[in-house]
Amino acid sequence: MPAHIPVTRKFNMSIQNRQQGGSGIGLIIMLAILAYGVFIAIQYVPQYIEAATVKNILDYVADEHKKETLKDEGAIRTALDKQLYINEMYDQEDNFKVTQYRGNYTVSVSYERELNLLYTNKVMRYEKSVTLE
Repeated sequence: MPAHIPVTRKFNMSIQNRQQGGSGIGLIIMLAILAYGVFIAIQYVPQYIEAATVKNILDYVADEHKKETLKDEGAIRTALDKQLYINEMYDQEDNFKVTQYRGNYTVSVSYERELNLLYTNKVMRYEKSVTLE
């Protein structure tokens, strides 16, 4: 460095020369955090889509009951099976229960899904019901 440059400018130049951006290790850490976030999202998003579809199926059965009054358990089960077929959720058929109490039918669904979070497993429980009056 030339002698006529002020000390503060020499200091600023030496800092600029040393600061070259993020290190390779910092980049790897950021990529690992991003990859873990994507890993979690890949597992959670389908579960929420499935839960929303199940809710829509129950809403559909309730709307059908209001329109044409599904008169018995067989008609309710047929409407459920139709929606499960349309939404390609055949594996959920056993999770839907139709019960009758005092002249009203209740359609309920209850199931669990297990998510792998690398360090632990989380069980997601889904329970919902609708009463057809």
